[in-house]
Amino acid sequence: MALGMHSIRKRGNSKLNGMLVTRSKPLILTLSIGLSVLIAAAQSSARYAPITDGLGINGIVVGKSTSKDVIKKFGPVYRWEVNKKWSYQMTYDWLGLSFYMCQRDKDEVIFLIETKAPFKGKTSKGVILGQSTLEDTEKLYGKSKDGLEYPGINFYYNKYGNRKIISEIDILEKNGIRQCG
Repeated sequence: MALGMHSIRKRGNSKLNGMLVTRSKPLILTLSIGLSVLIAAAQSSARYAPITDGLGINGIVVGKSTSKDVIKKFGPVYRWEVNKKWSYQMTYDWLGLSFYMCQRDKDEVIFLIETKAPFKGKTSKGVILGQSTLEDTEKLYGKSKDGLEYPGINFYYNKYGNRKIISEIDILEKNGIRQCG
């Protein structure tokens, strides 16, 4: 028991003190419930990183951000790959993220971001990586003439029994994939 509370009880009217305690319990309960609701809402919205078609993820923007921006955001430990004579690829395996840039681009501007498991992402239209199906994707984005290629975003899936689950989401510039040749 706090010293201040003890002295109030000693000096104050016991009925008034009881009323204050009684009134404070519902207030504390209301605040506690309200805080729990806010925390649950924050956790559910933070559960998936937003994937923005034609723009990017986590502050990395296709067509604008560079490999230096990626290193600042995700750190200096990544796997570097040379894709024939066309592009370089920075892969953060433990994040499920890869960033592509043209070999001829001295500024190393990111032209494609690849997301795979264990990355937990959700597109602006609601496709969830590793959970949504091909059918869900087509309902949300419409049927594409080019497989699952849409302006600024491409989808790939794996079959699990009868289900075709989205296993990769690529973010690219809205005008299509950059040609590095």
